[in-house]
Amino acid sequence: MLRFLIPIVVLLAALITLVLLDRGSDDAEFVIASENEVFTLDPQRMSWLTDMRMAYALFEGLVRWNTDDFSIEPAVATSWTTSPDGLTWRFELDESARWSDGSPVTAHDFVWSWKRLLSPDTAADYSGLLFDVLGAREFWDWRNDALASFDPSNRSAESLMDQTDSVFAETVGIRAIGDHTLEVELAQPVPYLLDLLAFAPLLPVHRPTVEGWILHIEDQEVLRQNGWDAVDPPAWEDRQFASISPETGRLTSKHSWARPELMISNGPYILDEWRYRRDLRLAQNPNARSHRPGSPRSILIRSYPDPNTALLAFDRGDLDWLTGVSADVRRDLLDAADEGGRDDERLVRSIHAVPAYGTDFFSFNCRPELSSGANNPFHNPLVRRAFALATDKQAIVDHVTGLREPIASVLTPQDAIVGYEPPDGLGFDPVMAVAELASAGWTRNTSGELIDESGRPFPPVELLYTTSSARHRRIAAALRSQWQQLLGIDVHLVGKDSKAFSVDLRAGNFMIARGRWYGDWGDPTTFLELFRSTDGNNDRGFNNPDIDARLDTAKHESDTATRMRQLRSIEHDIFNLHMPLLPICQIVEVTMHDPADTSGMTSHPRLIQYLGDVTCLREEP
Repeated sequence: MLRFLIPIVVLLAALITLVLLDRGSDDAEFVIASENEVFTLDPQRMSWLTDMRMAYALFEGLVRWNTDDFSIEPAVATSWTTSPDGLTWRFELDESARWSDGSPVTAHDFVWSWKRLLSPDTAADYSGLLFDVLGAREFWDWRNDALASFDPSNRSAESLMDQTDSVFAETVGIRAIGDHTLEVELAQPVPYLLDLLAFAPLLPVHRPTVEGWILHIEDQEVLRQNGWDAVDPPAWEDRQFASISPETGRLTSKHSWARPELMISNGPYILDEWRYRRDLRLAQNPNARSHRPGSPRSILIRSYPDPNTALLAFDRGDLDWLTGVSADVRRDLLDAADEGGRDDERLVRSIHAVPAYGTDFFSFNCRPELSSGANNPFHNPLVRRAFALATDKQAIVDHVTGLREPIASVLTPQDAIVGYEPPDGLGFDPVMAVAELASAGWTRNTSGELIDESGRPFPPVELLYTTSSARHRRIAAALRSQWQQLLGIDVHLVGKDSKAFSVDLRAGNFMIARGRWYGDWGDPTTFLELFRSTDGNNDRGFNNPDIDARLDTAKHESDTATRMRQLRSIEHDIFNLHMPLLPICQIVEVTMHDPADTSGMTSHPRLIQYLGDVTCLREEP
């Protein structure tokens, strides 16, 4: 059972020096190791889970999730009401809520932050989250058009910004009714609105901090007492981190406000220290609305580019939580844990494999032609179905990935959304796979060559993957072996770095390409909208008017049970008839924390961890 310790012993001599040099501050109550750097601490610009984990520690939104079952709990909003038609929501805010500088959190903070998310100037990945708000999409389009047609010889950039503020106030259904009431008017009902409002890009930020306001002392005092809406914004030249380009009319922002000495936040923690590529330290916010009993007073997030170094540091007791374990020894640790050895060794009892809110898959290019101009055989859904039926996913998770992930036949993970049971998709059936190829017009001639009705041979298939992960290469190699053996089709692997891969994917320059998708909100549409013909993440070029129309129908359905049945029917047809992508398995995240030392860690597939919910059980040395 302890065979997994052998590589650790071998590595120890080589890595012990690195561990000692990287111990950093040892006085934090809770120490986290992260393989990925924090890219930004600006909620509106976030798109990565690592960044969002920091957002939930530093900022607090209207509502939050209960991470046991992902029901909604009050946060800054103490209560809310909805109109009978589900279009108007009114949120009452906690009047005691404060920013870390002591100034009040008001409805104006949410209005301005969401306007910022909706502005093309911010270049946010998640602006579309608010497009169901009345007038939001129209505002986005108007601002885009205004910037595209801006002529500095006809008007000033400042006058365009003033007009932008007026257009937003007049057309977008987001408004402050006094300081502590927020009203949101929707263009159509959004059944999962509250879930969206808990999501990191919709957390509020402190406008005077983000723009770097320079104020007179008397205005500073008014702001601290009543909030920034009670004072006149300073002239643009007195905003350190925001300016308007006189040539383009576009608002440009510096991100220097997200520094320990400058950042003002309203969450359970404040940014205490940030040494890029080394560590990030959080301290409890003295002005937070509340702190859970036993929550860490200080948190240190260390960067460990080498997974073996992180594992050694955890075994030494220098770390409390590894957010991701990618060291090769994890397979042995998981096996040892399954054998009942959780209590003998710290590493064994601390390893956790959690099925996540995401799916690994391979996309088919569904366009009529390939980027080369050649006919695309995968434009025919029968061909896509054949490749899916010829895929032995169980063999992949048993012998290739080694993490025993739940295999997937549809995109939405099992047991992740309350009230939704994903349908079954196509399984492994090599005989049916050959029959589907024949139905698509591909049969073998007397020489055994697969040809169409015109005698043209089936083209060699290129399978695109990223070279950044050995996992991707191994799965791609397994698919090549299965398809060549079962379908008799030549498959060539094409490995590219992440940047080149992304360019090819967006341009449709592929036949089959690896993919991965994590859901963003607690509703099947976070997965199914990828198949809308106009969706920005529809890299497959899949275009089916019936699917688009049925997604629209479900979007307007007010009865929850009926809507879930409609979405289940859509997902059934996508993965039994159309097959625009081939699901492989539910993603499994391997993490590490010792249950004897730490409690409050979530095991829900959505993997949202509020750091303020953690309780440290071990005694401080």
